[in-house]
Amino acid sequence: MLFKEVIGQTSVKQHLLDIVQQGKIPHAQLFLAKPGSGGLAVALAFAQYVVCENRQEEDSCGVCPACIKAHKMIHPDIHYTYPVIAKKPSPHPSLSTDYIQEWRTAITQNPYINELEWLQSIGAENKQGNITADEARNILNGLKLTTFESPYKIQIIWMAEALAKVGNILLKLIEEPPANTLLILIAENQEEILPTILSRCQLIKINKLDDESVAKALLKKGVPQGDIQPIAYLADGNFNEALRLKDSETQENIRVLTQWLEYAINMKAGQLLRWTEETGKIGRENLKSFLEYTTHIFRESLMLLYVKNYSPRLAQEEIKLAMRINKFMTYEKLSLLLELISKKHYEIERNVSPKMVLMDMSLQMHKVIRGKG
Repeated sequence: MLFKEVIGQTSVKQHLLDIVQQGKIPHAQLFLAKPGSGGLAVALAFAQYVVCENRQEEDSCGVCPACIKAHKMIHPDIHYTYPVIAKKPSPHPSLSTDYIQEWRTAITQNPYINELEWLQSIGAENKQGNITADEARNILNGLKLTTFESPYKIQIIWMAEALAKVGNILLKLIEEPPANTLLILIAENQEEILPTILSRCQLIKINKLDDESVAKALLKKGVPQGDIQPIAYLADGNFNEALRLKDSETQENIRVLTQWLEYAINMKAGQLLRWTEETGKIGRENLKSFLEYTTHIFRESLMLLYVKNYSPRLAQEEIKLAMRINKFMTYEKLSLLLELISKKHYEIERNVSPKMVLMDMSLQMHKVIRGKG
């Protein structure tokens, strides 16, 4: 990937260009990136620039053999680690290399992909992705080998939060790597990174994209001019969200949330039971995503209710829904509901039955809104 293909992030790209040109590349870097801001895209462009055989002042040449291989994600000195699931029927924990073809396809199509979309692309369904101890040991073994074509061996670890249980295996590597070895960790949540890893990496923060950068990227994607500004605004610096809005699921989310509120508020038991049965089948990760969407709607409703002249980050139909919600909400009720959703989101993560979580949440939502809690 070329730096010019990375959306925005001008200062980060310039910093990376400078450290390569000055020969001062840290052996271990942690790219702490906001969701959809381009942490992986920046890492891919940086790795390509490092191995490029004819570097330009502002970018890789894009045409040398090393660039072509890096672009296709087949360069023998650039290695990738990412969360995966156990691959049937193998009894052994899966390694990232077991899914390398799927990885190349997914990232070539969208380097701004999120973890949920990646896991769905490999058929994870309700399973959570992991970076296993076997994967960590595989990284160690791979980086002991000499380079094939480049002066550097590069290891990219995407969603490094998944190292939480096995990261200590890599501590010595991160602290004292073999010569000409570069480690690039990419994460979204600093609090989930092991402190021992965090302290051994140079931290590079990749902030959310500005609306103008998202708008320009959407224009290149062929989005009609009239749709660009609303999508860029709603995406709030997350280009992957902008792509989702472009092929929007918004109407379906509005439909499901509207039904839920109607059934829960009015305690339509039969319809609520059918709703929980139906929604409970969409998969754990999809359900978490829906709860995050509901949180977003409620927060924007709260801002609309109490902040004068507030411009919500909502589509027109979502604004209508928020205004309807505010007819029977107060600050206290919305605050309690946000707290409730956060708690239930955690329960879903802890593998509690989705149907049980949804029904319990619906009953508590009814009590809060009707003032019976």
